[in-house]
Amino acid sequence: MNQIIATYIKGIKDNFMSKSALFWVIAWPVIWLFLAVFVFLRGVPAEFASLAKGQSTVSMVTFSIMICGMTSLPANISEDRQRGLFQKLKTMPVQPWKEAAGKILAVLTFGLVSAAIIIVAGLLLGARFNISLTGLLKSLGFLMLGTIASAGIGLIIGSLIKSVQGSIMTGVGIAVVTSAISGIFFQYAMLPPVLQKFARIWPMSSTNSIIITYLIGDIGYNPLSVLNIILTIAISLLFFIAGILLYTFYCWKLGDV
Repeated sequence: MNQIIATYIKGIKDNFMSKSALFWVIAWPVIWLFLAVFVFLRGVPAEFASLAKGQSTVSMVTFSIMICGMTSLPANISEDRQRGLFQKLKTMPVQPWKEAAGKILAVLTFGLVSAAIIIVAGLLLGARFNISLTGLLKSLGFLMLGTIASAGIGLIIGSLIKSVQGSIMTGVGIAVVTSAISGIFFQYAMLPPVLQKFARIWPMSSTNSIIITYLIGDIGYNPLSVLNIILTIAISLLFFIAGILLYTFYCWKLGDV
C-alpha cells in the first residue's frame, strides 16, 4: 500500500504542476464548452437549450477524462524513463502493478477534479440534466470505464514513445481527432454513417453516449443495447490490459531509458 500511495502522491504533484496538463485537461475543455454554448448552440430553440448545454457539458467531461489518461499518464511515464527511475526501481522491492496503480489513481483524481470544474462551469452557463439516482450511479460507473480505457491507451503511448513532448502530442492528437470524428465534439446525428459506426465501437464516444442517455435523453441511437454495452466494456478492458502488459514489459522488464 505504501508503494501505491507514494506513486499516487508523486503523480498528483506532477499533474497539478504541469502547465500543459492543466491546459489540455482543464482549460481546453472549459474553453470548448464556452464555444459550444455561445457559438455552436446559438440556433437551438430555447426549450431545448438547457439540455443541449447539458449534453455539451457531459461531452467535455468525457473529453477531459480521455485527454487526462492519454496525455498526463504517458507524460509521467516518459519523464520517469528519462530520469532513470525505472532502473532505480528495479533494484528496490517495488512491484510494477502497484507503481502502475498509483499512477492511474493519480490520473483518476486529476480527471475528477477537472470534471467537477467543467460541471460547475456548465451549470453556471445554464446546463440542465434529467438526473435520477440510478442514472447518476450508472453514469459514474461508465465514466470510470472510460477512465480505464483512456488510461490503457495512455500506458500504451507512454510505453512506446520515449520523448515526453512526443508522448504528450501523440496523446493530444489521438484524443482530439477521435473526439472530432466520434461524436464527442459534435452530435452523433451530425456524423456521416461510417463515422457513426466508429462512434459506436470507440469506447470513449460510446461511454459518452451512454452517459448522455442516462443524464439527458435520446441521442439518435440506443447505446444501452446489450451488444453495445458488451463491446464498450470489452474494448475498454482490452485497451487497459494491453497497456498494463506493454508498460510492464517495456518500462520494467527492459528497463528502457
